[in-house]
Amino acid sequence: MHLRPVTAADFPFLLEMLLEACNWDGTPWYDEAQVRADDRAWLYLADWPRATDFGVIAEVDGVPAGATWARLLTGERHGYGYVADDVPEITLGVSPAHRRQGVARAALSELIAQARLASYPRLSLSVDPDNPARRLYESLGFVKVGVVGTSDTMVRDL
Repeated sequence: MHLRPVTAADFPFLLEMLLEACNWDGTPWYDEAQVRADDRAWLYLADWPRATDFGVIAEVDGVPAGATWARLLTGERHGYGYVADDVPEITLGVSPAHRRQGVARAALSELIAQARLASYPRLSLSVDPDNPARRLYESLGFVKVGVVGTSDTMVRDL
């Protein structure tokens, strides 16, 4: 597996991974048109990349297998896992063919390292309590700090 920084050229793959994150249980809750129409969901990719955006692409045999990225949002325009203006909110998605192979752990571990180097105080995310990724987040130090709708907001101090 090869990990590399996200670039502007990765936008189509990030969109694919956002859809994987939104449809984590296999239920087609969102397609591209629906995610673009949902202002809160689309905030994770709108105007990609911004100066403060950062992320990791995990490649297997030269093919993108998963991605995680972080974005600063604001109290006025925030996503589902927002906690503060100075805390990047992350998104993570892995292609179905590459799940349960360490792709998410490797990419997210690298993203945590990038955030620490950039001197961010914490990272946040939103996850459905039944999503198996929750166990990964907990194993990497994320803790539940609240509930928004049906999902838990989790934070990792850096």
